[in-house]
This record gives sequence, structure tokens and C-alpha cells, in this order.
Amino acid sequence: MEPETTPAKRPQIHDPTPARRKRLIDLFNAFLEDKISLAELKGISRVDMIRLAESGHVKFKHGRFDEAETIFKGLMILDHRNPYFHAMMAALHQKRGRPVEAILEYSHALKLNKHDVTSLVNRGEIYLRHNNFRKAAEDFRSAILLDEVGSNLWANRARSLVIALKRTLEADPKLNLR
Repeated sequence: MEPETTPAKRPQIHDPTPARRKRLIDLFNAFLEDKISLAELKGISRVDMIRLAESGHVKFKHGRFDEAETIFKGLMILDHRNPYFHAMMAALHQKRGRPVEAILEYSHALKLNKHDVTSLVNRGEIYLRHNNFRKAAEDFRSAILLDEVGSNLWANRARSLVIALKRTLEADPKLNLR
């Protein structure tokens, strides 16, 4: 006599509480409507995300760009609405000589946080390096206007770059503002 060959039954998840089921459905719908991030859906705490970002920043500061890029790519997947993650990816692109990607990431970071002086100055520097003086001046101006007191180091850097840009344009009239 042969043993019965029945297909293996999958264990079913039984959810005895309708309140839990409703909560999970609401969470999933909020994720689909882009109201919460993947990290919030998966229950990853903000503290853990901050720790990961800090380790990525340390790796960036010590020149371990591959590792930092991996960390920030993962963080951007987990929370695509965090402007810091986009700004750090932009800084990585900038360090690696990828100006187009850097400008796109800085622009995305600025779309999420229009008061990010660091992203404005860094994007302005990329424009400046590629002789797009008009866009560089716009970014520097925006950064300076965000720091009326003059206490932000990045805004002060923008002030210095504006002075240097002005002197360069005065010294060489052939250069034009694009």
C-alpha cells in the first residue's frame, strides 16, 4: 500500500482580532498612498534609521564612499522622503565626480526641505564649476537669504563664493551669465 500523496498544506495565518487586521490594512493603504515610508510600514524605528545614517556619515567622512553609498541607498529606499538621505547621496555623487546625479539629488533634497542651506551651496558650487553662473548665483543668493544673521557657515561660504564670482566676472568680461 502506497502512502497518500496529498499536497502539503500551507499554514494559514489566523488573525483573531479584527482590530489588528484593520490596523494592518490601514498601514498598508497609507504606504500605497505615500503617507508613510517603507521603514514605518516595516516598523523600523527612527533611532535605528538615525544610527544607520550616522554610520554612513562616518564612512563618508573617512573616504569609504562605497560603504557610505550602500548605506544611504538603503536608507533612501526605507524613507524616500528624508531630505538628509538625499543630500548625503548628492554629496557622494559630488565627491565621485557625478555632477548630474548630484544636482538631481540636491534638487530632490531641496524639494523636501527648501531651507537646506547646505544643499543650496553645494548645488551652487557644482553649477559654478560648470560655468553656469546664473544658477550658481541663484542658489548662493537663496542660501544667503536663509541666513540673515550671518551665523551659518554654509551661507558664509556662499557669501565668499559670490564675492569671488563677482570678481571673476569683472576681471573677464568675456564670461557671461548663462
